[in-house]
Amino acid sequence: MATKDEVLSWFQNGDDNAQKLIDLKWKVSQVGPYTVLQNDKIPFTMFLTFNDDNTLNLLIRTGIETATIDNQERLTVYRVLLILNKRVEMVKFMLDGINEEVVAREDMVTDTLTKDEINAGLNAILTAFYLMVQALHLEDQFNSQIIERTYMMIKNMADEGKSRDEIKDYLKKTIGLRDEDAEKLISEVLDADKAPSNMYQ
Repeated sequence: MATKDEVLSWFQNGDDNAQKLIDLKWKVSQVGPYTVLQNDKIPFTMFLTFNDDNTLNLLIRTGIETATIDNQERLTVYRVLLILNKRVEMVKFMLDGINEEVVAREDMVTDTLTKDEINAGLNAILTAFYLMVQALHLEDQFNSQIIERTYMMIKNMADEGKSRDEIKDYLKKTIGLRDEDAEKLISEVLDADKAPSNMYQ
């Protein structure tokens, strides 16, 4: 079983020039029940919670608070989140707190957890966040790093010799994307002449 100390060591003992998310050097701190994960190359803070039932939760707080927006906009956000919850199997979007902030959450079992599985989880929640930004047309509000990181994940797999079908298989089986979403994401990356600074342009 992967212990809390072992999992945190994977985040702390990295290198900022690493290609994989788990291999970056993360700043790790403890705030109440949350382990806070930060890296300058990732435009948001991640949170980990370790539970007594041998599970851990990986969370991203989006900063999108739905309690204060008008009803029509709120319904649009809710609809998008429900659709995304079906499209991305590993990650679920939910509301949290008095301001009903949109939170992305992924649950993992620590009994057989490996470093590669943690990396797959990071890729999954990053991809889910990317799809949310795209669906809600919030690209102007979020740092282009998230787009570039998603691009880099796919580009690195191609550079390692993975075929288009193998990359699609990874996005579908490991991250939980639908076939059409995986194909669209791959096309945006591999069919482009160069890495765009913003995939939505």
